[in-house]
Amino acid sequence: MSDSSTQRLVRLVQTGDAAATEDLFARYLPRVASMVALELGVPRRELSGDAEDIVQEAILRALKALPAFEVRSPGAFAAWLARIVENCVRQRRVTQGNSKSRLLWQRYGDMSLSESFFSSQEVSPSRILSGAESAGLVEQALLALPGLYRRVLSLRHLAGATYAEIAQDLGRTEANCRKMAQRALEMMRVEMGG
Repeated sequence: MSDSSTQRLVRLVQTGDAAATEDLFARYLPRVASMVALELGVPRRELSGDAEDIVQEAILRALKALPAFEVRSPGAFAAWLARIVENCVRQRRVTQGNSKSRLLWQRYGDMSLSESFFSSQEVSPSRILSGAESAGLVEQALLALPGLYRRVLSLRHLAGATYAEIAQDLGRTEANCRKMAQRALEMMRVEMGG
């Protein structure tokens, strides 16, 4: 999906186009599920019922807030959506009822996992490997990364944020964010035996 088609859809949704709302929802539901899985540190296929609730909550919040959203850059919508997902996950962590579930959220909450955040234009572990086994290796390599590196890759490749947007979000320099992304991909290649 291109940033220009997303921008067009966002503008149509903002004018009240119901078909555009359904199309935008259908396009981003898998991406939001991947973002939630990334935040929780579980494979997307293993999202629990609670995690599916977070996916729904994030989509509903985004659709409700969309009329006030301003498209400022090509990746702005996906980055904005990633922040909504992060806030939904944080809120869920805070409101967890019992101490056992709170402990699990604390233990696994900063881990990341997504099969879909490597751009086809950039060298990535998923392009190095081919075949069905590569998805599992990519998942393992993502889980092995330190939390900050996972966050940079998530913002860059899943949310589609620019390095300038990532730097602003993380309170770091753009050069530092580029270097972290490069190191993360190198660490993944090593982890995958490449």
